[in-house]
Amino acid sequence: MILGLAADPATYANRWSKLVFQEAFRRLGVAVQIVNYPLARRTMMMDAGEIDIDGGRVHAYGEAHPNLVRVEEPFVEYSFGLYTANPVLRLHSLDDMRKFDWQVEYRRGILFCETILKPLLPVDRLSDISNEEQGINKLLAGRTDLYCDLDYPVRDVLSAPGFTGAARVRRVLGLGSIPIYLYMQRRHAELAQRLAETFKKMKAEGLIEAYQARVADEMGRPR
Repeated sequence: MILGLAADPATYANRWSKLVFQEAFRRLGVAVQIVNYPLARRTMMMDAGEIDIDGGRVHAYGEAHPNLVRVEEPFVEYSFGLYTANPVLRLHSLDDMRKFDWQVEYRRGILFCETILKPLLPVDRLSDISNEEQGINKLLAGRTDLYCDLDYPVRDVLSAPGFTGAARVRRVLGLGSIPIYLYMQRRHAELAQRLAETFKKMKAEGLIEAYQARVADEMGRPR
């Protein structure tokens, strides 16, 4: 089976997630190949049936993709935030975005950000991009004012060796945390049920947290 993860295999999230998924499928006796794709391409490949498993989406993702089945036990919770490089920009609530002519962007395929932002902003003030590096660099260049994404890929970009401008980027508003699920082709529905039980057991054993701590130590990141 082919499991699609985010494009860069070296990120913190991809490294510990790969360990989790390899162990989960080992316990189920199922061979799995983990391949990295950009988010939008992963969406298209899942919809076309070209890969078997999507390695992380929000609960509501299934409503727009009825051809897929959700593994009902989330394997992690991720937090989201709005970021800026403008030193004077202040954002106390999402409604503040209606009051200013800020240009706002989110990463394509991040349904959480898209769902929050589209009702608040006219189309000429909202755009999407393909990867987090581009989103951060556009903030630094002053081409956008706010960028919405998961917190962990933004932290990965800002802490990357040789990245310049990290000190100028700050999280201006937290958007909360939500559980993240695997999605599978519907033909694997029976396996999805077994996988949910496996995730429950691994959580109870503290194994997912152990993998996160291990990779954080390897990368020199704070836990």
